[in-house]
Amino acid sequence: MKKIKYIAVTLILALMMITSCTDDGGSSVTEFIEGAVPNVVKTPGTDASLNYAALKSGGSIKIGVTMSVARGDVASMNIVGYYTKGTVVEKAVLTTGVTTFPANVTYTEADLYKAFTILNTSNDFGITDNLVISADITLKNGTVINMFTDKGVKKFGADISNSLQFTASQTYIMACPITNAATFNGNYKVVQDDWQDYSKGDIIPVVYEAAFGTLKFKILNTNNPYLVNYSTSYIIVTINPATGAVTVTSNEGFNYGPGQVYTLTGSGNVSNCTGDINLKLIFNGSGPYTFNLTK
Repeated sequence: MKKIKYIAVTLILALMMITSCTDDGGSSVTEFIEGAVPNVVKTPGTDASLNYAALKSGGSIKIGVTMSVARGDVASMNIVGYYTKGTVVEKAVLTTGVTTFPANVTYTEADLYKAFTILNTSNDFGITDNLVISADITLKNGTVINMFTDKGVKKFGADISNSLQFTASQTYIMACPITNAATFNGNYKVVQDDWQDYSKGDIIPVVYEAAFGTLKFKILNTNNPYLVNYSTSYIIVTINPATGAVTVTSNEGFNYGPGQVYTLTGSGNVSNCTGDINLKLIFNGSGPYTFNLTK
């Protein structure tokens, strides 16, 4: 929310930059570097997360993504994965030389064993593991663009992360069977809040009440310093128990002051293994803004 306060200043600075970069035909000519971005979508009917119970028991999973071009003059893509186990992140090429888009690809547990050296048997899967799928892009002029570093760190900014038109990567967290939302009860720590109501490390209460709905929980605003109605407003998260995917609404508008009442919607996923909550929030149609919490 704090970023709204800086919009006027940002617009002024942008105008100043435009004025200062006027093309005089000489050394002040602004150069632009051609770029590209993939659009990565989880394929309907495939797993939205990593099924921990299936993987540990030697069962099968099916991860599917549809890869297309969001921007750029793309010649080909390598579909790449970043598997995180504890503090170790390993990059692997899952599919090489994709040239026809959109491309639909699927991966099983056998493909993960083949791609990643840190995965050899079912014993190697842990409840805090996760997999990110994106692309390394080759442009028609030969330029290679990687969306992440080899250690899985994003090389793109908030304009790409928060785009409503495309998604540069997809994350698969470990998911355990969900029969109710009781796991998601207690004090949570903020990992990331792109809307900027909270700072990293702030504590937020999350409440499960069976009477409210066995597959629902509330994220309270009692520690939100910017809301007028912090004591009565809250986020409602509804879980799809089959996938761990969630939908998000609020019980009332978030009131930040005169003329600043925001309707909240969103989506995301949760892990019954760890209790992690990963959301993408929309405020009055603006966003999505990443809002991630952990116990």
